[in-house]
Amino acid sequence: MTAMSYDAIVVGGGHNGLVCAAYLARAGRRVCVLERRHVLGGACVTEELWPGYRVSRASYVLSLLQPRIIRDLRLVEHGLRVRVCDPSWGTVTAAGQPIVFWEGDPERTQAEIAAVSAADAARYPDWEQMLEHVAAVLRPLLLLEPPPGDAMRTLATAARSAGLRRRDLADTFRMMTMSVGDLLDDWFSNDALKGSFASSGVVGVWAGPRTPGTAYNLLHHSVGEVNGSVGAWGQVQGGMGGVSEAVAQAARAGGAEIRTSAAVASVDVAGGRVRGVTLESGERLTAPIVASGIHPRTLVLDLVGRGHWPGDVVRDMERFRTRGGAVKINMVVSELPQWRGIEGEALERVWRDGDFAVCPSIEHLERSWQQASLGEMPPECGYIEVLTPSAGDATLVDEGLPGHVMTLYTQFGPPEREAWTDASRDAYAKAAMELLRSAAPNMADAVVMHREVLAPPDLEDVFGLVGGNIFHGEQGLNQLGPMRPTPALARYATPIAGLYLCASGSHPGGGVTGLPGHNAARRILADEPLIERLRRRRAALPF
Repeated sequence: MTAMSYDAIVVGGGHNGLVCAAYLARAGRRVCVLERRHVLGGACVTEELWPGYRVSRASYVLSLLQPRIIRDLRLVEHGLRVRVCDPSWGTVTAAGQPIVFWEGDPERTQAEIAAVSAADAARYPDWEQMLEHVAAVLRPLLLLEPPPGDAMRTLATAARSAGLRRRDLADTFRMMTMSVGDLLDDWFSNDALKGSFASSGVVGVWAGPRTPGTAYNLLHHSVGEVNGSVGAWGQVQGGMGGVSEAVAQAARAGGAEIRTSAAVASVDVAGGRVRGVTLESGERLTAPIVASGIHPRTLVLDLVGRGHWPGDVVRDMERFRTRGGAVKINMVVSELPQWRGIEGEALERVWRDGDFAVCPSIEHLERSWQQASLGEMPPECGYIEVLTPSAGDATLVDEGLPGHVMTLYTQFGPPEREAWTDASRDAYAKAAMELLRSAAPNMADAVVMHREVLAPPDLEDVFGLVGGNIFHGEQGLNQLGPMRPTPALARYATPIAGLYLCASGSHPGGGVTGLPGHNAARRILADEPLIERLRRRRAALPF
């Protein structure tokens, strides 16, 4: 049987793989995308978990998707609809006082903070300005290959280009190296305010709020924009799968072929060059270019195999840290949370848009991390982020069905598979609901009509997130920039000619950004002479 032949094959139909495919197809390449699951999107996906109820099963809000990618791929024309969250998020103090962060209304937000701490309210504008200045240093670097050499010189150049001060460069280095807990202690005093901010510093990170380097993770989630609003968050109509489907439509418009239920058994290499792939069905596809949109450890150690790599690459990938403590709880509930101290029009807007973060304090979060890091099931949930997306998006629940879609993103759960029995899953979900009830007491009487608990082992089994790490690898300083995922693989190309990385395990890391896919496609097209040479030698392939 003659093998199908393409200019490029993309392994993995997550949003980054689809972005890479769309750019290559737009450049005239004949591209095939292979997704092992029945649905596209990887962890950026909407699924009908129960008849008539559709859920953003893993990723849940949008901010980091690059405006350049939206424009280049004409994603709005291909169906992407994003509504800016207003309010962007909120929390409730132990005393029952809400703090709501209103998008585009800093005076109202400051008044909310002042109700719990006048000193914190006074500092808040300077905090926001500091975050924006540091983000301005990093934003231009996200669209580039990770620069080799002196990181300090690279950041200094970026700061000068952005017209920023020496102080902003100092703040950048503080955020790259400090713990998020220490950073917040420098700025604020209210426990609930610090706890909810600190949760952004540990999202997807196998580290506690007192771990050095976690301040960067807070910054990582602050560099995006939605519909021109810098730093805003957005709800995607139809759930997060709307992002992946829009990118897939852009790829198809360029001529890309996209297959689902097409699991890859091996990436085929001979003579130091990639030759194509073999599917689990036994079908072989050939191409001089293969781009990997899957976890880098899976690619290197499993699909390609140790024997085709230099020894240092194998050692680095065996040591690549990829633990995660995220637990995603998806459910349908009989009523919406009545957040303490919020009512009327403000409550309706929180239901529709707000990402409500409940974390009593940095110390509470640190205790949860310490217990999970020892492989123990924490008796109390560290924090929850609560969304009720069906309150603002009628497409998520079929007309006439009762209840509301509600999702809880939570941490920390231990990554060890043996920790997650049916009983421990139930106990963890009850602990998360207990934390929810502390801020929304009515949820004690709410009926949970459907529920799914996705623990770290489930995130690995369902989405290929090795160790349950939602970023395809931890984002400490030793696994960022020119170290991500390893120095020999950090610039998207690999030592195997024609094989590239285009997933979150590459620079600039995780989140629904599209940047690894964009940057990898640019690198592939820049390597055009190599592509042409390999294309001319296709006739010599052994199959």
